[in-house]
Amino acid sequence: MTIMKSVLRTFIGAAAVTLSVVALCSCGSGNKKASGSEIPVEEQETIFTAINDFLSDKIAPDYREGEVTIPCYTIVGKDESNPDDIRVWGDFWVYNYDIAGDTLKTVSGGSHPGLMHIRKTGDKYEVTLFDQVEDGSSYLPTAKEIFGERFDDFQKISSDDKERNRARTEAISGYVKSKGLNVKMYKDFGWDPVTIQ
Repeated sequence: MTIMKSVLRTFIGAAAVTLSVVALCSCGSGNKKASGSEIPVEEQETIFTAINDFLSDKIAPDYREGEVTIPCYTIVGKDESNPDDIRVWGDFWVYNYDIAGDTLKTVSGGSHPGLMHIRKTGDKYEVTLFDQVEDGSSYLPTAKEIFGERFDDFQKISSDDKERNRARTEAISGYVKSKGLNVKMYKDFGWDPVTIQ
């Protein structure tokens, strides 16, 4: 297990105790993952390990590559009653950055809301299927179908830019600390830099 995966599990293990709507972010670079939290927990595979791996390995490569990949997501709800089909509804984001001096510059990224289907095999978890909300005119009907009774919660979460930016900044800060980088801010194209702690 790499150091970066160890850091990731520190974050996602803490996230696993959430019961309903909670903001979660994780970080990664290539096949290495890092965290947005410093809460110490046991090393363990969780459903969030699977989500982070899926976003970093399957979704991020569809975007222009950066030096650092940081998936962020807000969980709308989850159902762990069936270990062969654990379901996690969320607003999933992927960001790729390049490091320029003391700044992470956004290279690419986007939103991928939907439902992750996860299977537990032994001590491991893996995403087996991702029901993704479609774009354009299909967005609303597919979002309603996928989120069902959680649709109103999804709408509230997906429109809360302030909370998403807070969680994103916190995740970036955790990544920078875990890697020992001399990075003090991140910057989206056309926007002012955002200072991280």
